[in-house]
Order: sequence, then structure tokens, then C-alpha cells
Amino acid sequence: MKQFFLAIMPALLLLLLPASLQAQDAREGTLGIRLDGGLSWSLGGDFANSVKNAPTSIQPQGVAGLFYNFSSRFRLGLDYGYTRMIREQTNGTMNALPGGGVEGEVYRDLKNHFHAAELTGEFNLLGEGPLSLYLGAGAGCQFVVGNTYTIAVKNEVKPGGMGNSIHVTGHNVGHKYAAPYIPLTLSLEYAFLPQVAVSVGGGYRLILAGKDEFSARSQPFATLGLRFNLSK
Repeated sequence: MKQFFLAIMPALLLLLLPASLQAQDAREGTLGIRLDGGLSWSLGGDFANSVKNAPTSIQPQGVAGLFYNFSSRFRLGLDYGYTRMIREQTNGTMNALPGGGVEGEVYRDLKNHFHAAELTGEFNLLGEGPLSLYLGAGAGCQFVVGNTYTIAVKNEVKPGGMGNSIHVTGHNVGHKYAAPYIPLTLSLEYAFLPQVAVSVGGGYRLILAGKDEFSARSQPFATLGLRFNLSK
């Protein structure tokens, strides 16, 4: 076993040494591609999630974008991102009817699909070397498409008290809107090759959606991804 480690040690040094010596050259004045996958949480909004047992608060997220390295310290990126939000409501309170009986909505299901475009400037707190810690902020806009499915029940007493008439109806209503937001990001990256780095990070979107009932107010997220610096 000792001889095995002694044999592969030169190969490991040759792999790591170029990353430490050439990471700066691979970044400065180059265009790069980033690919991220992870999870997001949609918080706030007037449409509260009242079905506590449903695991809908955590949703998948994907990001793809381009960035330009002005130096080893600063880069500017343009990204497209996707995530979604699912919320459910149940209602046990019914409204009384004048002639007897009750009616009301008993279930609502909201699904939103968030398509986002954002411009982000990122500052590398560590500077040169294979290890980087980028702190970023910028501006973006979400384009949201979704639908709300509602189930309503009406239990009406027939004239003269001669039995009940029960009606169950369902409605599916679509909606769409756009909302600006402010993204804040933090990512730790390691360049294991001169042009390739692995990234783990997270961030927060402050969504400026006004009083829209169907919009989230903020979205924290966590990601894992790759960075590709294209050669000069």
C-alpha cells in the first residue's frame, strides 16, 4: 500500500500544480459557462400553505449562464434560472345558505413555475489561486406562469325540507405575471483543472412582487455546480 501511494503521488502533484499556477491565467479576460442544480424554498405570499403534511416547501432549481472574467477578482454574469412553487390549502369553514345548508371552497392547489433572467456582479474574496469565494449581487426579473385548482362544495336544503342537494365543482384558473427581484449569492469554488471548477453555494432572492396573492416574497436556495472557463 505504501508503494502504491508513492507511485501515484507524482501524478497527483502534476494534476494539482497546474490548477494552482494557471487558475489566474485561465480566468482573466475570458468567457465562462456555469451550470448549477439545487433546491429552493419559496417564502411569503398571501397564498399560505396549510397542508402541513405535503412535502412541497422544497423545490428543484436549475441555473445556466455565461460570465465574463474581468480579472481574478471580478466577473459579471448573465443567467437563466428555473424553479417552482407548490402550495395547498384546505378549508373546514363553510358559509350558511339563506334557505338552509352550506357552501364554500374546501380545497385550493397552487402551482407556479418561475423562469428568471438576472445580471450579477461577483467579487472574489480570495483572489488568485485554485480556491475562490465569490460574493455577488445584481438585478433580475421572474416571469411566472401558474394555475390554481379549486374544489367547491354546496349542500343545499330542498324546499320544504324534503332532503338535500349536494353539488361538487372544480375550477382550474391560469395566471401569469412578472416580478423584479434582487439576487444575493455566495459560492465557494475549487479549480481542479485550469479551465474547470466545482462550486457549492447558495443565495437569496428578494422578490419585489407587490401585493400579488400568488407570488412568493423571497426565495433562499442552495446549489452545486460546475464552472467552465473558455480558453483565450
